[in-house]
Amino acid sequence: MQLEQILAELRDKFAKMIPAEPAAVMERQVEFLRTSGAVDQILKSGAKAPAFTLKNQHGEDVSSEDLLKRGPLVVSFTRGSWCPYCSAEVRALNEAYDQFQQAGIELVVLSPQSLHRAQKQATADKLKFNLLVDTDNHVGKAFGVVYTFPDDLKNVYLKAFKTDIQAINEADVWQLPMPARFIIDGGGVIRDAKAEPDYRYRPEPTEVLDIVKKLEVAKPRNAPASKIA
Repeated sequence: MQLEQILAELRDKFAKMIPAEPAAVMERQVEFLRTSGAVDQILKSGAKAPAFTLKNQHGEDVSSEDLLKRGPLVVSFTRGSWCPYCSAEVRALNEAYDQFQQAGIELVVLSPQSLHRAQKQATADKLKFNLLVDTDNHVGKAFGVVYTFPDDLKNVYLKAFKTDIQAINEADVWQLPMPARFIIDGGGVIRDAKAEPDYRYRPEPTEVLDIVKKLEVAKPRNAPASKIA
């Protein structure tokens, strides 16, 4: 089953479950992200990708610079295992991971959720790739995908969904990344960027293979990417 079919079923399921008032608040937030200029802040194709080092589900440091020495890298931002749409995407990426590897492509998935939650998700889904903990959305901010919750949306999550994003992320603020996927060539340049303010939609994992096949992927260079402090 393709990811879009799974997401469509989830959209239909939750459209019937979520009351009208909370649903309206969430729709307004999606529209705000589309029209406020938030999307314009996301790094575009041709930009230099920020370098980063983060902990994976095993507590190991994973460096984007090290991964890029092997070839193209896919960096995917998700909200966390508590989000059914994100969980579906992560599982779909896991199913496609062997194809990525055969094509010489590496993949990392970033989430601001706590290390404990990342470990639990990785174990439950038997993830083959690095699930990275982006504490305080540090890397997400560098890629321009992070937004802060307005009070009405915060109240919806707390009251309607009993979901405390700040606690889940062990953070000081209510912030999440917009779902996004970046394809970075061996030279550290973003060659394709897809970000969606509506968390209910994600690109198919197979699109990565199609895009990389069409790209003249740059070979790794010695010049370092700009690092995130």
